[in-house]
Amino acid sequence: MQEISTPKLIISFFTRFLGVFLFLFSILAAIQGFISVININRDGSTGIRYINESEQFDYLIVSAISENYPAYESGIQPGDTLIKINGIPVTDIKAIRDDRGRSVVGSKVVYTIRRGSEIKDYELILAPLIPLEKILIFLFRTVPVILLMAYILVGLWGILKSPYTTETILIALFCFCFGCFMYATVNVGEASDTFIKKYLFFDTLREFVTYIMWLGPSFWVLLFATFPRKNRIYENNKFISLLFIFLLPLIIIITTVMNIDSRMLTFMVFLLLFAQMTVGVLLLSNNLRKVSTALEKRQVRLMLYGVKYGAITIGIGWIIVITTQFVLLSSISTNLQLISLIVFLLCEISGLLIPLTFLNSFFQNKLLETESALKRRVRYVGVTLGLLGVYLFAIFVIVRLSVSIFDLKDPTVIIISVLLLSLTFTPINKRILIWIDESFYPERTKYADALKKYIHSISGKIEAKELLTELSDWIQTTVGIRPVIPYAIGANGGTKIPFKVNDSESVIHRIRNGSKFFWDEISERSRITVDENEIDWVRNNDISVTIPMISQGELVGVLNLGKKTNDEDFSSEDIDILTQASSQTALALQNLKLQSAYLDKKRMDKELDMARNIQRRLMPQEIPVVKGLDVHGEARPCFEVAGDYYDIINTEDGHTIMVVADVSGKGAGAAMIMANLQASIRVGIEISENFTDFIYRINNHVYKNTSESEFITLFIGAWEPSTGNFIYINAGHNPPLMIDNNGQVTTLDATGLILGVLPDQKYEREIIKIEPGSMVSIYTDGLEEAMNPHNEMFGQKRIIHALVESKHLTSREIVKKVQHSAIEFCEGKPLHDDLTMIVLKR
Repeated sequence: MQEISTPKLIISFFTRFLGVFLFLFSILAAIQGFISVININRDGSTGIRYINESEQFDYLIVSAISENYPAYESGIQPGDTLIKINGIPVTDIKAIRDDRGRSVVGSKVVYTIRRGSEIKDYELILAPLIPLEKILIFLFRTVPVILLMAYILVGLWGILKSPYTTETILIALFCFCFGCFMYATVNVGEASDTFIKKYLFFDTLREFVTYIMWLGPSFWVLLFATFPRKNRIYENNKFISLLFIFLLPLIIIITTVMNIDSRMLTFMVFLLLFAQMTVGVLLLSNNLRKVSTALEKRQVRLMLYGVKYGAITIGIGWIIVITTQFVLLSSISTNLQLISLIVFLLCEISGLLIPLTFLNSFFQNKLLETESALKRRVRYVGVTLGLLGVYLFAIFVIVRLSVSIFDLKDPTVIIISVLLLSLTFTPINKRILIWIDESFYPERTKYADALKKYIHSISGKIEAKELLTELSDWIQTTVGIRPVIPYAIGANGGTKIPFKVNDSESVIHRIRNGSKFFWDEISERSRITVDENEIDWVRNNDISVTIPMISQGELVGVLNLGKKTNDEDFSSEDIDILTQASSQTALALQNLKLQSAYLDKKRMDKELDMARNIQRRLMPQEIPVVKGLDVHGEARPCFEVAGDYYDIINTEDGHTIMVVADVSGKGAGAAMIMANLQASIRVGIEISENFTDFIYRINNHVYKNTSESEFITLFIGAWEPSTGNFIYINAGHNPPLMIDNNGQVTTLDATGLILGVLPDQKYEREIIKIEPGSMVSIYTDGLEEAMNPHNEMFGQKRIIHALVESKHLTSREIVKKVQHSAIEFCEGKPLHDDLTMIVLKR
């Protein structure tokens, strides 16, 4: 671990302390602003606007803003010079602020005015604020606090995330100072007295914050002189460079100590401030040309975009406020003045782009994605606001012409005209954005045409491998990137993909939400951890970025890209087109996946149809007449093809063989085993009615020719009408039930192991006598395991109950009733197995 020097420890501690102090101050400012907003209805105004006119702090009256205020008819005129307010000289700014903070609606205010050589007092009553001015005061008492807190939080986030890095310390200090600048320059108007002002030294703290703001430009220049690399001029002339960098705060300190104040000094201070900010931008632009690595270029480029857009919007805000509040103050309406101030506040808020892009750049967090999104949004917002301004001007012209020239009294025509005009806003806005792309971003147009051709080319691909090959070739040709290694998750084997699909440290985990992963952004300060095996694979294949291939929220593949063949870094246009191409490919892969699933389902359906036909043909087409017994058998199939089988076979010597079997598994495989079993049993019966021997051979045959998961449960019995005996073997099957004339239940338990589990098994025969009035029920486990929505099984007890209740019925009616009872018990839940049953009744 690198040792941290003592000066850096001290500076880092000081920076964090300053950040916490300013954050606590911002909380006090927020409370003060909240109290002021609550009391806004108590605030009043005379309607006078005045500006500092001379170095002696006299104030020139420039306008009486509205007829809603008493100054409108007071006799005070634009051009008069204000000398005192309530007897307090205007040079005593603190006393005037305190006096203003105690003023409420209805209070008297005495203005001492000089007009030429004449000096006169004017007594005015504070009137309630007009609604638009209330909104403005609300904004000016809340937005500066929000800006201050936002800049402080951004700075604290950076310094806490990386406390001992020079760049983050400078960014944090810049954020703190610039936040103070935004608060001190935007926060205008006096709030009423509160306990915060009286007991927590709020005015003193605010004055301290005002001094801190002058360090902002210094840290701005110092940051760009050292990041991402130290500037050569700064290194060779460090003393002179530092003197220039901290010249502005030195001037402020000297002028404050010596109590120097003049218009020329103020002009020089702001000129130096502008010069330092300009030098910072020039240093940043120079850094972009000097850096060599792609990562550093991305960092500096993103910072430059943040500075460009943020500084331009802040500058526009200041130009608007200077023009409307100073240059044209007496020439424009009150409402327009107030609206211009609201626009000014919005412009100042947009200045948050600067610190956010700085920290995003330094911590190497999605640099190209951020740059691309920033470009798109700024372009869209700029065009939309510009067009909106044109439309508002057009609406203003329409209204004025309609009233002044055509003398329209009915507003309906005006409203309809405005509505018709507004309907054209969206299509014109869209067309302008397209024109800007075509004129100023020709690469976008070229990529868009290439993408259309690519989409057309992949429409006929029927295999994932062909699709990925087409994507790879297109990227190499269109964007000029090598290597290009795309993978489809699951479609090309899944195991070939070099990333772990279900690992929290895998790149897959980080791109599932659609984010791109830039491998050269992995560093200690970015705090990104990735599986080491994946990093090794990336290094071996010279991969720069991994883009997710997502369709309908599902990650269907990944696109791994190397470097551009011209050694340039990726542009935001490159990333946009690659993202779109990967999305189109993902959609095509998903369509192939759905098509494959559809074909698999068709094959499965065909297989199930074949299995059903096999099962249907193997079952007895009609129940033979059995001497001495009333016999009926039936198999009620479930939604799938199961392996149930039953048979009733009359032999030449007058005996009847009855078989019920259940083959493990479902589908065509189970049906084929069942067909083999049926053939083996029928051949065995023709050879010998002593089925002990052929059941032994069938067991060995099943054991040798099936997998471990395939087996058969079997019950086979022979009815001898001459003796009334029923001879049976139960090879692991559900015990059939014999119910005699008195309702006594006997189970015909297993006499041997399930078929196909172990070889050379012996199966003993058992003999029972079926007395008149008795019946035997043989069934598969589908009947016993029929389940209702409460996960309760039908079970042997319910089977016995149903049999006892229906023993007076025929065997066919008994089978129907028991099966119906089981289905009714399921309460509509689908059967998961066949209901196969034979009932023989004497």
